[in-house]
Amino acid sequence: MNAPAPQRPSGSGLPSAPATGVALLSWTFPRVGPFKFTEVLALLSLTGALQSPRTVQRVFNCYGFFLLATLLACLPAMFTLGTGDNSLTSDKGLYSSPEASLLMTVVRTVAYLLVVTGLTHFFRTVSDARMRRTLDWCYALSLLPGLLQMLRMYSGVHFDLPYFERAGLGPFSGVYDSGYLRLMGFEFEPLGYGTSLMVVCCLRVFARSRWPLLGLLVLAHTFSAGAIVASGAALLMGYPQRLRRYVTPVYALLFAVLCIVVWIHLDELLTLLSFQRSASERINALGVCINMWLDHPFGVGPGLYGYFLNLYDLANFPTPQLDWYPNNDPAMFLAYGGVLYLLSYLWVFHYALSVTPSRWVRIALVGLLVQSISSYMFFNPAAAVVIAIALSGRSLPPVIRKKKRRTALPAPTPPVSPVAA
Repeated sequence: MNAPAPQRPSGSGLPSAPATGVALLSWTFPRVGPFKFTEVLALLSLTGALQSPRTVQRVFNCYGFFLLATLLACLPAMFTLGTGDNSLTSDKGLYSSPEASLLMTVVRTVAYLLVVTGLTHFFRTVSDARMRRTLDWCYALSLLPGLLQMLRMYSGVHFDLPYFERAGLGPFSGVYDSGYLRLMGFEFEPLGYGTSLMVVCCLRVFARSRWPLLGLLVLAHTFSAGAIVASGAALLMGYPQRLRRYVTPVYALLFAVLCIVVWIHLDELLTLLSFQRSASERINALGVCINMWLDHPFGVGPGLYGYFLNLYDLANFPTPQLDWYPNNDPAMFLAYGGVLYLLSYLWVFHYALSVTPSRWVRIALVGLLVQSISSYMFFNPAAAVVIAIALSGRSLPPVIRKKKRRTALPAPTPPVSPVAA
């Protein structure tokens, strides 16, 4: 009687480890269309994911409240549509009207949840060896553009990348110059590249139990205060396991204190930080979101921040500079849907922190949460990857190191006694 053929694991039909490594890396790539490779990898796993009750249940437990808050935030939008600056348009073509912006935000949220579902199933089913190789590729390729830019930084050798979106700022000539040279990888700013490096460095320790010294060196050369501070805060709050249940409550408390201080002293802060454009823009955007929420306690509606910006912009910053987002995720969700939307955002991180058994995945989550106070982070593919690993429940065992075999020497032949001879 023939033995049954062994069943293939669910993830065996996916691309090879280098291909999936490139896919996970795609948050550091230039824009390549509506879908990045991370989304493509997720879609390859989506059929199996939707047939897995455990995967769907975990994603629903994490994002169900957030999805409900998104839909509820559409209700107050029915009363705010048409009351903002409807003359605003975007060169992206997706936000030609407030109604289109609202619809695209909801569709994007649903698509994002499907991406996390597919990635969660991928990480649940892939083997330890395959995951390690995938994250190895992700780590190495993340560092490559930074190392090439470090060569440009110290030697002056550089060249433009054809067809890159920003002339003169490609990944091999694209060292962001704001008075001094800073690495920016394939990103459009050093902050984005620093955040990506923070994540891949944590995943490097998660996969190989090795300190990513080269990655930390490249991270330091981004000179991104936000990413470096977020890394330090993540190590402080994420390393001890007993603190993980307190991370989001402490974060919420500090965010509330920050909102109160900014609301009371907004004019003084803008004057004080007028020499630092990046900081003043973020303070101004936070003030816009606070005043927007005070006038609309249930929010203005998902995706409608840009249409209300000019009604509250005290510093008169140009709207395109803010790219339709306040570069502050908790403030953005507060303005979109009020306190309920903000709490649902915090719940996603709180749940992911509570279910992951891995210390370094937890540290990456804390780093992203801290970083989201100064950048548009929640829908970043890096966050989708890390949250998916957390929801998968994976905790890689220590790498087994092979010991070198020693060739056994033949036992010495005892000397023959002359008497015996």
